[in-house]
Amino acid sequence: MTSRNCGGSSNPYTPQEVCGSGFSVIDSAALGSDGTVYLLYNSSNANNCVVTLKAKSLGTATATSAYLEVQGSTRKTDSGNFAYYAGPVKAAARATCVKWGGKAGSTAYNSPWEHCS
Repeated sequence: MTSRNCGGSSNPYTPQEVCGSGFSVIDSAALGSDGTVYLLYNSSNANNCVVTLKAKSLGTATATSAYLEVQGSTRKTDSGNFAYYAGPVKAAARATCVKWGGKAGSTAYNSPWEHCS
C-alpha cells in the first residue's frame, strides 16, 4: 500500500523535473496561495520553458494553465484540468523577448515582454 500525503502537503514535482535536464529557473510568480508559475531557461539550446505548479487541490484535476510567447511567434499554451501542474511549454528564444505566465485557481500572472537575452 502506498502512503498518500494528505492535507498541507507540497507539490511532489519541481519545475526542473517537469521541464527536463539542463533547465534552470530564471523567474517565478506566485499565484496567490493557489500555486506558482515558473520561467526556466536552458543555456545549451536557448530554450525557455514555462510550468505552473499547483499548491492546492493536489492530486485533483482542476483548471491550471501555463503559456510562453516568444516575440514574433504564436503563443503556446497548455491549459486544462491537471492534478499537479500545467506545462511544460517550451520554445527557443535566443536574443528575443518573451511573455510568460499561467493560472491556478482564480489567480493568474501575465508577464510583460522581458528576459530579452
